[in-house]
Amino acid sequence: MEKLIAEKIDKEKKKTEYFSQFALKHLSAMRILEKGGVLGEDNKEWRNVAEHCLVAAVGADILAEHLNADRDTVVLATFLHDWYKRREVEAIREHGGEKGVTKTVQEDDRLLREYGFSEEFIRVAHANMPVSADPEYIAGRSRNEKIVHFMDHITLGSEYVEVKDRWRELEKEPFFKAYSESYRGIYGGKNLKEFQKELAESEEEEFEHKIELSPGTIVEFIRTELEKRINAKEDR
Repeated sequence: MEKLIAEKIDKEKKKTEYFSQFALKHLSAMRILEKGGVLGEDNKEWRNVAEHCLVAAVGADILAEHLNADRDTVVLATFLHDWYKRREVEAIREHGGEKGVTKTVQEDDRLLREYGFSEEFIRVAHANMPVSADPEYIAGRSRNEKIVHFMDHITLGSEYVEVKDRWRELEKEPFFKAYSESYRGIYGGKNLKEFQKELAESEEEEFEHKIELSPGTIVEFIRTELEKRINAKEDR
């Protein structure tokens, strides 16, 4: 028993070291997370958001590598997909679900432009929240955008989970039902959960086909690839 506990502790230590090294290689992204109020000594209560962004970015790098996407763009965009989450949550509390998000997206866009990011990059960074359910828009999303969207929907804490499991956890939040329902006007009559879950599952199918994986195995594939990186101490 003691040996198993020691092995588990050692495994978690190596995992933490890997994520720390990955973060250090992307300090520009970490600085923007701090500007967004989700990282730093004065923002400890929001640190879970920064950790989510980091873990999602590592998974995005794995997918981008195997899907021949632009790794640098995908990783940075995934790091920043929730950089303004603190302001978003505050706006939701004040204005309500979709209205609060719409208000902060405009501020988010403006600030990222001021930081020197292109419109194309900003679109990728915001891909976790599609602007509409229009079939032409959905079909026209780039692979970079799809990876950012998908990783947000399988990252829970410091783990990669199945799409359905992440949404099950989100549904436990007291505000979630009203928040999800507020999106029916944007997503063609579907609430946030219905639309986003369906979209993430279609991306999962597409990626598995591209990488030549068996159906329903992409999350385990990402976990396995991460473990390989940790054991080999390979980082970008």
